[in-house]
Amino acid sequence: MRPNRDAAALAASLTSAAAAPLPLPERPAASVVAMPQRQEAPPKAQAPQPKKAGKAKSAADTVGITLRPERELLTRYTNAAADRTKKEGRVVSAQEIMLEVLERGRPQVQS
Repeated sequence: MRPNRDAAALAASLTSAAAAPLPLPERPAASVVAMPQRQEAPPKAQAPQPKKAGKAKSAADTVGITLRPERELLTRYTNAAADRTKKEGRVVSAQEIMLEVLERGRPQVQS
C-alpha cells in the first residue's frame, strides 16, 4: 500500500501545532468572581490506602444538566478555577466553582 501523498505535510503540521503553547483566555480587568474560602482539614499521618479496583464512587444524589453561559461568564469562572487550582494544589473545575456560587445564592425553600 502506498503512503498518502499529503502524509509528510500533515506530519509537519501536527508537529508544529503540538510544539505551540495553547492560548489562555484573557482575564477580565474589573469583574472578579468572589470565591468562598474553604476550611482545610489537618493533614492525616496515615499511609494512603490502595484504591479498590472495580468499585464505583458513591456520590451524592446529583442530576446532570447542560448550561450555556455567556463566553465572558465562563471565562471568569475558568480563571477563578485556575487561581484556586494554583492556590490549593489540586485541580478545581469551573463547574465546581459554579456549584459553590449557586449554593451560596440558594433561596430558602419551605416544604
